[in-house]
Amino acid sequence: MCKSADLAQASKILIWNKRFMSFLGLWPCKVNQPLFVFLIVYMIIYCIMAAGHLMKNINQPERVVANLTDNVAFVMIMGKMFICRRSCEIMAKFLKSIEIDFSTEAYDNVREKMAYLYYNDIALVFIKYTTFLTGVSSIWYYFRRVLGNWNAMATGNFSDSSYELPCSVHPFFEIKDTFTYICICIYLMLIMLPLLVCGYAGLDAFVLSMVLHVCGQFAALSCKIDNLLRDHENYHRHISNIILRHRHLIKLAGILEDNFNLICLQQTLGTVFLLCFTLYHMITTLEHAEKATVSTRLRETFYNSDWYNNPPSRTKLISICMSQAEKPLTLTAGKFYMLSLNMFTNTAELSAQLPNKNNYEQMVFNYGHQAYSCFSLIQRVVIYND
Repeated sequence: MCKSADLAQASKILIWNKRFMSFLGLWPCKVNQPLFVFLIVYMIIYCIMAAGHLMKNINQPERVVANLTDNVAFVMIMGKMFICRRSCEIMAKFLKSIEIDFSTEAYDNVREKMAYLYYNDIALVFIKYTTFLTGVSSIWYYFRRVLGNWNAMATGNFSDSSYELPCSVHPFFEIKDTFTYICICIYLMLIMLPLLVCGYAGLDAFVLSMVLHVCGQFAALSCKIDNLLRDHENYHRHISNIILRHRHLIKLAGILEDNFNLICLQQTLGTVFLLCFTLYHMITTLEHAEKATVSTRLRETFYNSDWYNNPPSRTKLISICMSQAEKPLTLTAGKFYMLSLNMFTNTAELSAQLPNKNNYEQMVFNYGHQAYSCFSLIQRVVIYND
């Protein structure tokens, strides 16, 4: 009875996925075409406004990077929605075929049920936490800019440069009053925030939960094989059933691969771009870029003070502070290298010069020449010290 309840709980994986997919009109068993078209049109309008914002600030690298960081996710969502819409028919058959997996008749013993429930629990935890964290981060990201404009909203002093919308978009008209600003924010919030949760995290959760479901069925089949093949009297019947079940699971895995491999590719490439944009944005805008030079400024401040008019004991203290300020304060990546704009450009330049048959010999020559120059310099220093 307890295990039947556990399997009933396991079916919640379909309920959770249905909630998020239905908001997009993409639940395979009941596609809502008008809702899907409405959301696609909304996202196209959003992307046009984002392109307008990009062109308006094309001469400001920081705003360009911020725009791309914000809007790569929306391009990814649109791509995922088209892929899922294309796969709705086959996924409806997929979901129909796995309904029996949530009944006790599909398992011969407790061991098989526990093997499947292990993967089912992972899928449920992933769905709940990813959607929750995506929702919280989206809400925080949205309202931090709105709150940053609170003073302008309170005074009503709006101009083309005084407001900042929650997203990196430029509407088709100028915002010159508080009421218009609030209306645009509400327009962006009512659809954008649920779209981020359902379209970005929800679609990924659906794909991964179906993959974990198939993995759980493979684990249950492994337990079934270990149990049934010990019955030598009915060996032929058992092996036939096992082969049929194995072929069925292979078919399900093939459906997921054929229909969602582009989502995996898009997610990989999109994540790489997001990491690159975020790293560049962090390097150029956050305070650690200032930390690399603040120690040098501190040293110069000590030097420009009237230290020569102080007693020797105090001058010695100032000298100690200046020596400590010789070393810049920096952030590093795992203590391997310093995060700075120079390191970013050097890494980008080096990655563009990865060895190939055209430039490999030139790179070997350059690095060999640098090594020889370094060795010669060390040799001169040793001779000089001797």
